[in-house]
Amino acid sequence: DDYEIRDYEAYTVASVTMGNTHGDFSLEDMAEGGAAFNTLAGYLFGGNVDGTNMEMTTPVTTTSLGEMRFYLTSDESYPTFPEPLNETTDDDDPPVTLLQIPASRLAVRRFTGFVTDGEVSRQKQVLLEQLDLDGHNSDIDVPHGHIVPHVIFQYNPPYTLPVVRRNEIGIPMNRPASSSSSFKAEYDDDDDEWLTTSSSSNSVTAEEEEIGDDVSPSDY
Repeated sequence: DDYEIRDYEAYTVASVTMGNTHGDFSLEDMAEGGAAFNTLAGYLFGGNVDGTNMEMTTPVTTTSLGEMRFYLTSDESYPTFPEPLNETTDDDDPPVTLLQIPASRLAVRRFTGFVTDGEVSRQKQVLLEQLDLDGHNSDIDVPHGHIVPHVIFQYNPPYTLPVVRRNEIGIPMNRPASSSSSFKAEYDDDDDEWLTTSSSSNSVTAEEEEIGDDVSPSDY
């Protein structure tokens, strides 16, 4: 199949907002993306109030609102997540924010190559057309007339060849009525978009097909 419907449990992320004061950002802005990545990595590798070193996770996620996110996993060493040291960062460094992301359902399409603004737009359009053809258009978790948000998952280091890169794009889908909170918990009234995401590997289920080892996201 060309896409999967996946359910994700609630989880926690460390998040940094990219872009300028007007909220504009580009996936192709290497300086902005690099700064966001380094800031998040700094938080994981001791740049927090406890000086705790935490594990890196994959994928690295970027939302359509310009947030870069790292998934946080807890264990016996750090059952709770320490607050960032934002007061000690340079003025040019974006602050790190810890966010609680509610359980969600996403339609996810996988693609290779570099993640550019144009490629993301193309992949999103293909996914929306596939959902429409399969009769799922009304299942997209967005009010009528609003922009459909998306989230990008990137799994590979920068030096990975484009042909073997694993990228995914996901858009929010309505969850069954019996499910708890949805994307409305992350709704942004000013931008008319959601901050949408996914979660850890042990929370993924496949509704339409057996995913096997192709799950998103997972820990490395």
